[in-house]
Amino acid sequence: MMSFSITLIENGKSEYSIVRSKNASLHELSASINLQNYLHQISGTLIPIIDDSIPGSEFEILIGNTSRTELNESIQNDGFLIAIRSKKLIISGKGKGTLYGVYSFLEEYLGCRKYSSRSKLIPKQSSIILPAINDLQNPKINFRSLHYWDAETDQEYIDWHKLNRIEDKWGLWGHSFFKLVSPAIYFNEHPEYFSLVNGERTAMQLCLTNPDVLKIVINELGKRIKGASELKYWSVSQNDDIGACECEKCSALNKKHESYQGSLLTFVNRIAAKFPDRTISTLAYNFSRKPPVGLKPLENVNVMFSAIDINRSKPFDTDPRSERFRKEYDEWEKLTSNIIVWDYVVQFTNYLSPFPNLHTLKPNFDYFSKNQPAGFFIQGSVEIPGELAELRAYILSKLLWDKDSDIDKIKTEFLNNYYGDAGVLVGQYIDLIHEHVRSSWRRMDIYDNPIMPYQNYLSPNLLTEYLNILDSAETLVKGDTELTKRVQMVAMPLHFAVLQQARFFGIDQNGVFIKQDEKWVVQEEIRRKVQHFLKLLRELQITQLNESGLSPQQYQTEWEHIFEVGPVIHKALNKPVRLLTENTPEFVSKGARTLVDGIGGTEDFQYNWLGWNETDMKVEIDMEAQTGISKIEMSFLENHRHYMFLPKEIHIEISDDGKNYNEVAAMTIEGPFEDVSAPIRKFNFNLENQRARYIKVTATNQTELPAWRKRKDRKPWLMIDEIIIK
Repeated sequence: MMSFSITLIENGKSEYSIVRSKNASLHELSASINLQNYLHQISGTLIPIIDDSIPGSEFEILIGNTSRTELNESIQNDGFLIAIRSKKLIISGKGKGTLYGVYSFLEEYLGCRKYSSRSKLIPKQSSIILPAINDLQNPKINFRSLHYWDAETDQEYIDWHKLNRIEDKWGLWGHSFFKLVSPAIYFNEHPEYFSLVNGERTAMQLCLTNPDVLKIVINELGKRIKGASELKYWSVSQNDDIGACECEKCSALNKKHESYQGSLLTFVNRIAAKFPDRTISTLAYNFSRKPPVGLKPLENVNVMFSAIDINRSKPFDTDPRSERFRKEYDEWEKLTSNIIVWDYVVQFTNYLSPFPNLHTLKPNFDYFSKNQPAGFFIQGSVEIPGELAELRAYILSKLLWDKDSDIDKIKTEFLNNYYGDAGVLVGQYIDLIHEHVRSSWRRMDIYDNPIMPYQNYLSPNLLTEYLNILDSAETLVKGDTELTKRVQMVAMPLHFAVLQQARFFGIDQNGVFIKQDEKWVVQEEIRRKVQHFLKLLRELQITQLNESGLSPQQYQTEWEHIFEVGPVIHKALNKPVRLLTENTPEFVSKGARTLVDGIGGTEDFQYNWLGWNETDMKVEIDMEAQTGISKIEMSFLENHRHYMFLPKEIHIEISDDGKNYNEVAAMTIEGPFEDVSAPIRKFNFNLENQRARYIKVTATNQTELPAWRKRKDRKPWLMIDEIIIK
């Protein structure tokens, strides 16, 4: 059938009616009402809505499956057709497709935009003349979930961008083992239901070869499915940590299939066979990400593949550091097309930290999409709108529907409309910081901190340059409260980076403290910057700074403590330090000087800690002259989630010549214990007025991980901040 151009509205008047089925679905009802509303906002014309029981005319907008709409078998679920036939405009789809079609019509043919939950673009025009249209769109990705503030809280944003909420399709999501087999119910009487780790049954994961565990999971899952029969996806997935079962039967399956998926996928396949009309999802994550050999998922088994640990500064398809990751994903694709990619696009330790990864979004998406996976779950900052959240979410939403979207064009349009006159300068800042990231070999991780001096794209000089650009951008929109807030939100991560670096530099240039009249005092400029940042948090209604829930009040308390305590001034301050055993490069802070820089560490292990992995710490401090020593203090970080433990022993030796040493203090430390009351532990040694030039400190690392934190591919960390000599 031929397609014609039509005049829908002319000078504020229209002969058209919006026609929907007498038995229209909820999505079709919503589609017709939304179309009427937006056409009224665009033109001032209110086009009436009628149902298809009323006799038709030649001037009709047919919405959904009406009695006057021809069935188009090419439309797939959630897909739609926008077409002009004779003088009729047709917007029809399956599932939510009709609603999606209305929003696509508004965007692609009338120039409307939905940039965020609080930002729309609705062009005004008294006449609407449509060209010939024959636009069929079907989703290539069936599950499209974007875990961002707007994409979870604003229903119109979700529907406009054709996204899925987890709860709309999933009856059980994510790490689900203990939701199905609760340790509180079963562990005391049946420890054999749970993983055997280092010879002991522990409530960390499930024993996947225990027949009773299989029966319990099938029974529990059956009850849940019966209570929510409309939901398709059901997760049977490992808990968010280590502890895979090492019993004889589980180990045999894992050995046979050369992966922890040997026992896991065998278990999940057995469950999926019991529920052929449901999709049973399981994770390829952490210890289970390596695909199995000689074992395939059943057709109704979905594999949720996690991309948690890749470098985010480079597209992973060309980054040599992501070679193993690529290989694992490619091997999974050979086993199944029923894959949902779980990707991560923000810095979770600091939602408000600069995280310049826009240049990687499309290349990474293209790699994942090459064989059309079943879906994506892209995790951002859902609790608050974090760094560049609106732009990043907008770009990703476009890719999820159409992976061939022109990202550069989309970004430019977004910047110009969302930031108004400031858009060009906001874009200049974004391009500049990304340019420096591209030229750097620095790894960018989702658990980073913007403090490291070798992050060249966040050097103090560049931070000043970025902020100057955004100060100019803010000036351009002065007087417009909303646009000013948007520019301030772009600048906020840079203010945060300046403050985090001030903590890190301490008594050095750009640090918190400055020496005045032989005393270390707080730089008033830093104090003002802290107050400015806290003010921005309040005005922009930011209630949480990271994934762990750090509140603005807690952040303020941290700074008040820093101001009150001041730097740690002691006899070894900035003295030469020699590392007799090399530290591990992953945590280098200021290098050897970290131990005598006058700044203690915090519970954030990225901040001012020096680390040794598996090896012992041996360091030598040169006091540069014979010095009286009465006391030595040092602190170690205990963070079991990241395999950081207290040392087994600490030994202190002194020497006059740096060759002949005499031990003057030692301590044996019990543990490690599973419960940690204080993550930072300080140890004191009284030396009774010894004199020496050289001080050697040895901290003996744990030889192996404790049974309750056992993992074959991890070794214990030993983390120390400052060695204080008094």
